[in-house]
Amino acid sequence: MRLFLIGIFLLLVTSCKAQNNQNLESEIISFFKISDKDIQTCHKESEELRNKKTEEWIIDNIYDQCIAYYEHFNFYRDNTLKMLKKTSNDKDFLIINYISDNIYIPYRTKTILKTENNYYGLKHYFEDQNGQFVDKNEEFEVSKFEKETIEKIDEYLKKGKSEYVSNKSNGLIGTHTHWSVVARNNGKVKMIELYRR
Repeated sequence: MRLFLIGIFLLLVTSCKAQNNQNLESEIISFFKISDKDIQTCHKESEELRNKKTEEWIIDNIYDQCIAYYEHFNFYRDNTLKMLKKTSNDKDFLIINYISDNIYIPYRTKTILKTENNYYGLKHYFEDQNGQFVDKNEEFEVSKFEKETIEKIDEYLKKGKSEYVSNKSNGLIGTHTHWSVVARNNGKVKMIELYRR
């Protein structure tokens, strides 16, 4: 009987942890969703071009570029979910997503996980292989500069103030200026957009 009760208890604990992970995954998917408003803007722009009798292939190219501008959210979502698998259910973590190079569209991005004193990095980019662009996701070693930035963001999340980080946009977009953050601190999960001052 005692073994049976222990088994039931462990099953309930495992079930609760799985449910918590599913809830967190749903929240992450929602956090990185491309907004309908942005997609509507792209559609509206296409319709305006159609009304001006612009050639269809030009309209398609402009629409694709408009949507591609927002695709980095998909890479953030996917790599955040991958990083989440490296975390423990009871440990604090900090996942930071940012555009690592804003010259290319879709943007090249980086996702960094800090858990305890360990850092893991994933970068997403496209590579030209014989005239075909191929999606690439690969691990990278987190640099000293990136670790310093993460520490400043972590400090802001814990203290609520920083000379380096703000929760208000300064209008900049690009390398090391804007971060999408998912963090668990003392059991509480927070998802927030942060900006360099």
